[in-house]
Amino acid sequence: MTPALPPAEVAAMRAAAQLLLDGPRAGPEETVRWMLALQAQDFAGGLWAVALRDRADETRADIEAALGAGTIVRSWPMRGTLHLVTPRDLRLLLAITAIRAVAAAAGRRAQLGLSPEQLDRGRKLTVELLAGGRALPRAELMAAIAERGLDTSGQRAAHLLGWLSQTGVTCLGPMVGRQQAVVLLDEWSPGEAPERDTALREATLRYVRSHGPVGAADLSWWLGITKTEATRALTEAGDELERIESEAGPLWLAPDSPAGDPQSVAAAADAVRLLPPFDELLLGYTDRSASLEPAYAHHVAPGANGLFRPVVAAGGRILGLWRVERRSTPSVEFDPFVSFPPDALPALEEAAAAHLRFAASR
Repeated sequence: MTPALPPAEVAAMRAAAQLLLDGPRAGPEETVRWMLALQAQDFAGGLWAVALRDRADETRADIEAALGAGTIVRSWPMRGTLHLVTPRDLRLLLAITAIRAVAAAAGRRAQLGLSPEQLDRGRKLTVELLAGGRALPRAELMAAIAERGLDTSGQRAAHLLGWLSQTGVTCLGPMVGRQQAVVLLDEWSPGEAPERDTALREATLRYVRSHGPVGAADLSWWLGITKTEATRALTEAGDELERIESEAGPLWLAPDSPAGDPQSVAAAADAVRLLPPFDELLLGYTDRSASLEPAYAHHVAPGANGLFRPVVAAGGRILGLWRVERRSTPSVEFDPFVSFPPDALPALEEAAAAHLRFAASR
C-alpha cells in the first residue's frame, strides 16, 4: 500500500504546479494562461504574482504592456474577486460561474435600487460610451453614465460594474496613466463562450494541472461551484487525472503537470519566494494546511476579515511574512514565524532584491 503523502510533499508539488521554481521564461500571457486565473484584487500584488511565476525577471512594464495589448485582462470571473486572466479564459470561467454570481448579488442590487431595467440602461450606456475601442477609467465611465441620467453614486457604481463584468460586457484592460481602464470585452478581444459542460471539464483539468494536488472541496471553493458538482467534474475527468492519497484525504493530480515530475518537485522544494498578498499558493485552495500551519494562519490573515498578507514561501511552505519599508531607499523587512533556515538566507536576499527591482521597473 502506497503511504499517504505528507503535507510538505503536497506543498512542494503545488509549488511546482504553480511554476514557483526556476526555469525558462514563458512571458505574461503564457504564465497567466497556465494558471487559468491569478487572484489580483491587489493590483500590484497580482502583477508580482505573474512575474514570480515567469521566473521573476519580468518587469512591471512588461506585464502592463500585455494588459495594453489585450493578451491578458483583469475581471471578476469567480467568487466576486478580481483575477488576471486571458480573455479566452475569462469567457470560459464566466460560462461556469456567471449565472450563480449574478443571482447571488441580486438582493444587494435590489437594495441599491438597481432594477433589471436600470441594469439594462447601464449596459446600453456603457456600450455607447466604450464603442469603437474606447477605454475609460472606472471613475470617468461612471461619471459619464451619471451625466446621462443613471445614478451611479455610492455602491451602485461597484455593483453596476461587477454586473457588467460578470455578464461578459466589460473587463479591465489597458493602463490609462496609473489606472486600469474599462473596455468592452467583445471589442477588446473578440471570441465566443463555450457551453457550460464543456467549460467545466476544461477548467477542472486545467485547475488540477496548475494547482494540484487538489481535493474536491478545493475545486468547489476555487470555481464557486457546489461540492457535488466539483466531485462529479473530477470523476468525469478521471481518465486524465490521477487520484492519490494524502494525510488530509484523497487528492487529484494531473500526471502531465510539473507536480507529477519528481525533478520539478525537487526544484520547487528548494525554491524560496516572496509571495504577494492573496497569492494562489494559499488562495487557490480551501484547505491550506499543506502550505500553512494552522497555528500561524492568524498571522497571515489577521482577524479572519478576508485580507491576506505577503508571505515568505520555501518549498511551498509558508515560513513568515515580509513587507517593503518605504524609506529614501526602500528595503524588504522579514518577520519569520520562528526563524528562517540559515541556508535560506542568501535566497531570501536575492528574492528581496528581485522584488525591489520589479517594484521600481514601471
